[in-house]
Amino acid sequence: RAHTHQNTSSAPFTLALLAMFVVARRRCAGLATGGAAQRYTPTLCLASAIDSLAGSGLPGCSGGGGSSSSSSSSSSSSSSSSSSSGRNAPATAATTLAVNNKQPSSMQLHLHAAQQRRSFYASKWQKRLGHLLEGRRRPAPPEIKEKEVFDSSPDILPVKPVLGSKRTGLLAYKIGCMGLWDEWGEKHMVTVCQVDRLHVLRKLTIQRDGYEALQLGLGYRSAHRQSRPELGLYIKAGVGPKHHISEFRISSDCMLPVGHQLSVRHFVPGQWCFVSGMTKTRGYHGPMKRWGFSGGGSDVRGHRQSHRAHGSMGQRGAAKIWKGKKSHGHMGPDPRCVNAQVFRIEAERNLIFLKGSLPGFKGGIIKIHDARGSTALKNKHIRLPYPTFIPEVGVEYPVTIEKPPPERDPFLYPEQPLYQPND
Repeated sequence: RAHTHQNTSSAPFTLALLAMFVVARRRCAGLATGGAAQRYTPTLCLASAIDSLAGSGLPGCSGGGGSSSSSSSSSSSSSSSSSSSGRNAPATAATTLAVNNKQPSSMQLHLHAAQQRRSFYASKWQKRLGHLLEGRRRPAPPEIKEKEVFDSSPDILPVKPVLGSKRTGLLAYKIGCMGLWDEWGEKHMVTVCQVDRLHVLRKLTIQRDGYEALQLGLGYRSAHRQSRPELGLYIKAGVGPKHHISEFRISSDCMLPVGHQLSVRHFVPGQWCFVSGMTKTRGYHGPMKRWGFSGGGSDVRGHRQSHRAHGSMGQRGAAKIWKGKKSHGHMGPDPRCVNAQVFRIEAERNLIFLKGSLPGFKGGIIKIHDARGSTALKNKHIRLPYPTFIPEVGVEYPVTIEKPPPERDPFLYPEQPLYQPND
């Protein structure tokens, strides 16, 4: 039928019939030789069908334009070659046409490329598992260098602190908690915080604003989510758009220029500081959880249904509940300020390790500044950099600095006899 009808509409039907014929013939050839029948994909079958039709002379084929006798002879020769090659290895369209000195068509080259193409993943399930477990993979540990040398120094002069000198603080992201060991082998619970792209945005002076402070910007936030006054502030300071802006009260001798970037070297390991933040949201709770009340007694002592109650609320004469009375209600987020000691700093990633727990969730923003009052007396032996850390050109500075260990072994307990003399 393919030789009788000379229209191009029968070419796909001819290809399908010839592909089925090639598959059946190769399976029979494999069984006749006593070996296992080879498995051929539809792409290979279609390529073999095109190889067989290359010299058939059908319209729409690469070898069209010949007579019926020449087409029959070419088809017989191609069928004999394909039957002999089916026992060994399938021949592609490109190699067959290269032997016959014919130019392969675009469809034949596409089929040949499809046979040779191989995906990066051996299976689609490996690819799906890779996408599924991508969030759980931990990145490789970074290589932190030991020393750091600065090529340039900011145009800031160190100052000698006087009574009333007040440095600026730092804004940081709370990353999480971990345990670290000192040289004695004692474990310390620390909270890791990151000072991410912290720049000075604005200086507030007494002449213009009525008080002295520095406005700092932390992190990054897209410019599309900023207001026009904020964008003008960033352009004026020469920095990128920030995620959070906050102010720190300072003294006039500790003023910093606009655009200066602050690092964790602003604090010294071993220094005590104040950390301010907002606590976690707890929801509605009773007075025992919210304020730490002890609650009522047990049923044995005569208390009935008042185990977690707050008890008396006021006096008989006033006959009212005073405002601010500790009672049940919504717990958090509340402002908190805690004392924390700087255990370690790492200047490569701008990480600061603070001893103890800090308020807020992971990823929350905290304010770190020098301790005041009685806590500041613990920093008498530490020389803090005023107004901030100013590097010297060509000097090697250690990247990771940890607070000095205690002089006395914390595990050296005094030996006491098991039995005292008067026992």
